[in-house]
Amino acid sequence: FSFPDLAGKVVSNTDPRFRGKVVLINITGSWCPNCHDEAPFLAEVYKKYRSQGLEIVALSFEEEDQLANPMRLKAFIKEYGIAYTVLLGGETSTAKEKLTQAANWDAWPTTFFVGRDGLVKTVHAGFPSPGSGELYQRDKQEFITTVERLLAENQTSRK
Repeated sequence: FSFPDLAGKVVSNTDPRFRGKVVLINITGSWCPNCHDEAPFLAEVYKKYRSQGLEIVALSFEEEDQLANPMRLKAFIKEYGIAYTVLLGGETSTAKEKLTQAANWDAWPTTFFVGRDGLVKTVHAGFPSPGSGELYQRDKQEFITTVERLLAENQTSRK
């Protein structure tokens, strides 16, 4: 990825701050109801595991008017206490062409789990609402289990 943050600074997966870390790349949008369900959970996960080498990068795809003045995205970040990196990916309609490595991708949100070696280890498509009960609890536990497993892996190689 290589997209601007809300201040206009371009952030890339090759930046030194991501080297040797587990990175969750979250495809999201402030317009997406399930992204609203996932965001507070990701904010908690980041707070808990950041010190162990976890980074989360949200690639937010928004409607055209929001790209010029991302008021709704700023409110989204504030509402959920998001401290991880949020980048403007562009218009929602351009997401597929900008995420060319994501073959057959078509779910909002989608999270790519990248290991310390810089390689994608797994992908999670969608995210249930808290109202879905057992499914919501299962998906949260699956995320945490995957993050903990990736954090525990040794840094045997770097990309």
